[in-house]
Amino acid sequence: MTCKTSHERRAGTLLTVVLLLAAAGLAAAGQVPDVAYGQAESFLHPEIGGMGGTGTALFRGGYATVMNPALLAQAGGWRVDGGAALSQDHEDRFQPLYDSFNSYVTDTAIASNRHHFLDSGFAVSRAAGERAGFGLSLTTAYNFDYEFGEELRDPDPFADPRDRIREERLWKLDGSLRDAAAGVAYKIGPHVALGAAFHYVFGTIDDDHDRRYFLTPEDSYSDHAAWDADGIRAVYGLRIDAGERLDLGFAVTTPMDVSGDVTTVHATPDTVTGSVTGRKIRYPKQLRAGLAYYPRSRPRTVFTADVVWTEWSELTDDTAPDQRPLEDTMDVRLGVRHTFYNGVPVSFGFRHADSYADNAAGVSMFTGGVGIPYESGLFSVGVELSKVTSVQEHVFPYPPGYSTAPTARVESTRFRVSAGFHYQF
Repeated sequence: MTCKTSHERRAGTLLTVVLLLAAAGLAAAGQVPDVAYGQAESFLHPEIGGMGGTGTALFRGGYATVMNPALLAQAGGWRVDGGAALSQDHEDRFQPLYDSFNSYVTDTAIASNRHHFLDSGFAVSRAAGERAGFGLSLTTAYNFDYEFGEELRDPDPFADPRDRIREERLWKLDGSLRDAAAGVAYKIGPHVALGAAFHYVFGTIDDDHDRRYFLTPEDSYSDHAAWDADGIRAVYGLRIDAGERLDLGFAVTTPMDVSGDVTTVHATPDTVTGSVTGRKIRYPKQLRAGLAYYPRSRPRTVFTADVVWTEWSELTDDTAPDQRPLEDTMDVRLGVRHTFYNGVPVSFGFRHADSYADNAAGVSMFTGGVGIPYESGLFSVGVELSKVTSVQEHVFPYPPGYSTAPTARVESTRFRVSAGFHYQF
């Protein structure tokens, strides 16, 4: 009786910590060019991130509601997962520099930004009899956070004072669409399981454009728009035990309508005006396929591979009916995890994902993680390093007198560290 009470107390403490972590609703970081409609597949847990974000065929506790709900049929007793991540997004914009003979010399930086963002994830799973299981999760479906700021200085070498600031400008996206999910799974045979999860996506996205003119203060303005939106979607999954050492997983995420009111405010030094309009975005379907391979090795090892295809070309936005179609994307993920004799797992992963906004841009990500066993749980830490290089139009136009090309080369680097745990009881 005493042992049972001790386990219950530990479980209650961990559950309290996770609920506080999830309730914070922390936002994730965004990278150009995929900020217009948010970035999918954000942080879930260090164990998942350390293996390149794989999990379509490998059981991930309650996070299976997001990746493949059929895996919930593998749940045992109660399992609680939680984690948080801190990201540093580092963006540099470059323009070519030419000499007086119009010959290219080098690239010069015209803007540089460093920003930090947080994200969190939470999940619970449990068996429901010998052939079924269920799970709950609270994660980030699409993150929008992005911040760009720059000072525009006077190019006139005879200006007084020299190099004076003419303008300060800022574009800031803040917020994410959080995802609350519940899923169930059932084994229809010794080697096959089916699952389904239903997701409620909600959140508020704030979009700010600020321009402050120092030479003509009366021209300064601030535009703010807040989109309070929600939507519902489903994920259906299939798991196949293809042999003693091979599992296969498949999942499909249905399209989703996210709608809500947009409240806009335009402020100048003399006036403030506002309005409220509606907005609906139809997010596209997504297909997943993955495998988990368990070789005869010591230490124990598992290899994972996932492919995620998203039909972004089918996205529709009723506020931009004439927009150019987006690009369909392919996201390839690879992971490996070694578990040593003392129970310590070490993982590595690689991921390459296309950009839905620019078919010439893509993100390459290198990941790693390690776990520390504690009683019937595991504490995990992970790291991720990714980079995106693209050619983008300027965020703000440059006035006459500035020698600039119509586009800039943009290098976005993200370094993310994460920590989390899972506990079984």
